Amino acid sequence: MPKRLPRVYGFGVVVTGALGVKRYVAPEKTSTPRPKFLVTTPTLLRYFSEKGIDVNSVSCGFGFTLFNGSHHKLKRAIYGCGINSDGQLGHQTDHLHGPISEGVQVDLVPEPRVLQIPQTSTMSPRLMSCGRAHSLVVYQDVELNRPILFSLGNNTFGQCAREIIEGEVFTSESAQVTKVAVECGQDHSLVLTDDGRVFSAGLGTDGQTGLGVTKCVDRLTQVRGCIEGFRIRHISSRGDTVLALTECGRLFAWGNNEYGQIWPVTDEVQVLEPVELPIYEYVGANISAFPEGFTIGKIKRVAAAGSICGVLDEHGHVLVWGFGCLGLGPQVLQTPAPALIPPALFTPALPSSDNRLVDLVPGLHHFIVQSKNGLLWSWGAPRGGLACLGLGRVSNKGVDKAVKNAQTYPVPLSLPAEAVSVACGVDHTVVLAKSFA
Repeated sequence: MPKRLPRVYGFGVVVTGALGVKRYVAPEKTSTPRPKFLVTTPTLLRYFSEKGIDVNSVSCGFGFTLFNGSHHKLKRAIYGCGINSDGQLGHQTDHLHGPISEGVQVDLVPEPRVLQIPQTSTMSPRLMSCGRAHSLVVYQDVELNRPILFSLGNNTFGQCAREIIEGEVFTSESAQVTKVAVECGQDHSLVLTDDGRVFSAGLGTDGQTGLGVTKCVDRLTQVRGCIEGFRIRHISSRGDTVLALTECGRLFAWGNNEYGQIWPVTDEVQVLEPVELPIYEYVGANISAFPEGFTIGKIKRVAAAGSICGVLDEHGHVLVWGFGCLGLGPQVLQTPAPALIPPALFTPALPSSDNRLVDLVPGLHHFIVQSKNGLLWSWGAPRGGLACLGLGRVSNKGVDKAVKNAQTYPVPLSLPAEAVSVACGVDHTVVLAKSFA
């Protein structure tokens, strides 16, 4: 049987360099004279296969991407590409600076390059997460048997967990790497420890730090309140709302509540401390609003986008709430409490089947779900059009203007490989996959 090879695919806005394809950003004069702006279908990112680098995980920020890669002869490392205007990729010598794409001034890394992290021979990259203009990377010190967390990029709100310096200018040339002793929201940071505690830092104007204050916090501080004593196993925050899932399947939230994302709270638009979302009780009390025979299983994944939240249960059901392109069709743009996306839309990944849905990944304005057998579906209304949904188009033709740039229900994504994991940015998406043969 032929060996199945690792593959990396990307789609969405590419003029930022976020996909690491240099010819999209700086085309040769003999070929396309202008930078490419969008790629609307999954495109093989050949850099890693040509260099013999296996990518183990990926994270997408606002126009930049981090890859955790390994090579049989080289040390494992974090690679980055895309926008580096605030030093979110650290100091890089191979970069472009100047006006491209309609005169926009940029500082970007056009191809994946190793992040210059101060490390010893006993340290190996483990995790990373990207925010709007900052990055968090976690290394494991195998000798000391402990994780070490580094932060890079913009620290205007303390999101890099170091002291805020009034008037500090952030550039790629002055990039700093701070060791702080990993989920990035837009301008805040969350750290989930091995023992299930959550720490936060950064912008708190919407309560997204969960610390009971709206001020900026420049030191990682434990989030307490009603999650204290619970072991948190999964956190999600692409915007300013945070979802936290405990090991026993209980659901908590804090942060922005302008669109009812934290639906038990109806009189506050900023929720400053964790609040439990009694989703099992809600479904049980409102079972008539769900299809006959529906029962919610234990929540396995949570996904907090900009104004929409979603969960995936053990059976493969997807429930969503909030405001925007929910995946419930063009007539439903807001729901004040969890609603089920019709499972038939994910055929053949039906609930409780061997090919059921197993992951739900949020961007800021879009979602992608993955089945156990590596199939993908996408929906949403992302910035920059529909390109980062990977459906082969930028907008919908012959529809109302309100939904022209929106995919209002899940649609299968055609990928020439089996998806292993997905990362969504604000306007681009990267998929790690295995070839079929």
